[in-house]
Order: sequence, then C-alpha cells, then structure tokens
Amino acid sequence: MAKNYYDILEVSKNATADEIKKSYRKLARKYHPDVNPGDKEAESKFKELSEAYAVLSDEEKRKEYDAIGHDAFTNSGHGYNFKNMNYDDMRNFNFGGTSFEDLFGDFFGGFSTGSSRGRTQKKAAKGSDIVYSIKVPFADAVKGSTYDLNIKHDAECPTCHGTGGKKTSCSACHGTGLKNDGGFFASPCSACGGTGEKIIDTCKDCHGRGYVNVSEKIKIKIPAGVDNDSKIRIAGKGNSAGSNSPAGDLYIKTNIIDSPVYERQGNDLYINMDIDIFEAALGTKLTVPTPYGAVNLNIPVGVKSGQKLRIKGKGMPVLKKDTYGDLYIVINIKAPANLSEEAKELLISVQKITTPIDRSDIIAKGTI
Repeated sequence: MAKNYYDILEVSKNATADEIKKSYRKLARKYHPDVNPGDKEAESKFKELSEAYAVLSDEEKRKEYDAIGHDAFTNSGHGYNFKNMNYDDMRNFNFGGTSFEDLFGDFFGGFSTGSSRGRTQKKAAKGSDIVYSIKVPFADAVKGSTYDLNIKHDAECPTCHGTGGKKTSCSACHGTGLKNDGGFFASPCSACGGTGEKIIDTCKDCHGRGYVNVSEKIKIKIPAGVDNDSKIRIAGKGNSAGSNSPAGDLYIKTNIIDSPVYERQGNDLYINMDIDIFEAALGTKLTVPTPYGAVNLNIPVGVKSGQKLRIKGKGMPVLKKDTYGDLYIVINIKAPANLSEEAKELLISVQKITTPIDRSDIIAKGTI
C-alpha cells in the first residue's frame, strides 16, 4: 500500500504550509535518533517524516503529489528517499526553501552547519541580561525624559579581546566542536564544550573568562506613558559572555512617583474637585488643571456628589502609541460652614419653597 504523506505527518490534505511545518517539527523531535539512541524504528520513522515533509513543503511538488498520487510521483523520479542518507546529507538538504538548520537550529543545541561536519561550529551564547530599577517623577512619565545612568556590567576583555587567552584547536574533536559516537547525528564535544578550541595561555586580566566587570555611564530615554514595572530595553548593554559572544540587554524597570494631584488608573487620570451647594444647584464653569495645561469645564445644573465628568484625551499618553487616556473630574459637593444668621435665614426661606426629598421608600424598606 502506497504511503500517504499527509497521514505520515498527521495533517489533513487541506493543511496550510505552517501547519505542515509545525507538525513535522513536533513529530521529528519525537522520533529524532538522538532522542531515541539505538532505536532503528524511531530512526526509520524520522526519515519517513523527512521524506514526506520534503515533498509537502515544496509548493510545486505538493501540487504534483496531490494531482497524480504517491506512486506516480515516486516513479517520476521527483520523490525523495531518506533511507540511506547520512549525517551530512540530512543537514545539507533543502526543504522547500528552508534549510535543516533553520528547522532544527534550536533543537540541535544552537549549532550551525556547513557542507561537512568539519565545518560545524557552535554559535556563541548570548550574555545575560541586566535589570535596573529607577524612580521616575510623575511629570516625566507624562512627558518623557532622558536620564544619565551609571551601570556595572561584564564587558569583553580589552586585553584578550574576549578570547580568554591564547587558544589552540581541540585535540579531542580536531577543532570541529563535535563528537560522533556512531549515532545518526553528532553531539557537542565535551572536551571543549563545542567550541573546537582550548585555552593554552590564560589571560591574566580576565582569568580566562573573556570578560571583565566595568562601570559605564549611559544615557537612557524614558518614553512618555511609562507605568510601574514598565521595562525599557537597551540592546547590547547587558553582560558579555566572552569571545564572539553578543552581549545581553539592559532592562530599565520604572517605578512612578505618585502625583499629589492626579490618581492614575491605567491610562486614565482622576482628580477630585470640590464645589459648593450653590454651584451644584445652579451649575457653573470651573477651571480644571490637566497635565497639559488648565481647561474650562462646564458643571451641569443638579450635578451629584461623586459624579464623574470626563475630559477626553487629557489623561496619560499610551505607551508607544500616539493616543491618550482621559481625565475624569470627580465632583465632591461641600456644604457651607460657619453661616451667618442672615445666610441661614435666606437658606431657610429657599428651603420652604423647595420640594423636599422623599425618603419614605427607603425608610419603609429599612424597617425590619
């Protein structure tokens, strides 16, 4: 019975290219010979998966396969047979425009490959990241700012240029960085850690590490809209890990100093404003502060205490976007204190001609 490449890869005939690739990676990892050492059945399954993917990952060959079927496709000479492929053959194979390394670079321990094992080299590991916490005044969180910051981090040793000292080719792996103990694929050389080199004269300044700790003054830009625990990334200002190693990144974690006027909730701001009973009853116009300057706000007749009035677009800038939150004015009605006798009489006269509040319903519901 002819093989069905879709069944082998456990996808439907209508599967997208991304779905086929995802399924292949998942199954190939499961049956990979390095994961199943000595298991010939797993190795056979791995090669079968690779054969199916080699066809279905190529748009033109997939169309041909769908049109005339597996047998005719194989007989045409366009098929693939991974059964007798060795280490180098597999690593140099092109799957529909994607290399074996691109498919499995993360799985094979970060090794990049050339056309032979002798040219295989381990990619330099990235240095570690650093996190610094800084306090940011509220005004700088609104408008953004620039800070000078002194940081300490591991930088490439200037004496040995990150090599750790004078090196020679590893005798165990002959400089390849790999050892093959008869398996389907090679593994990193344990003698040199996969670098292909060993230090024979250690650098006296970095003691063979390839990096030294330094202090550095840098400028950082705080963008408008940062909040508590926002992280600002400065690429390449983290720690170095030595020779040919890209440095890690520096992350600035922000803590915003509270404003004495505004309360922040996400991108919106809130401010409390007191008005008296006359302004509440008759309505008024208030001058309201915003982070961008004062504005006039109409207070409607009969406004209630606790009511929120919105001023659109006067809140916090939205981080990395050209939009703003809103500003909410929270009304607090205050009764006048220390009234004169004349004022009291006037209020009493107004009270007499004003419809009183009906509290009978709440009284009835509150009686047990």
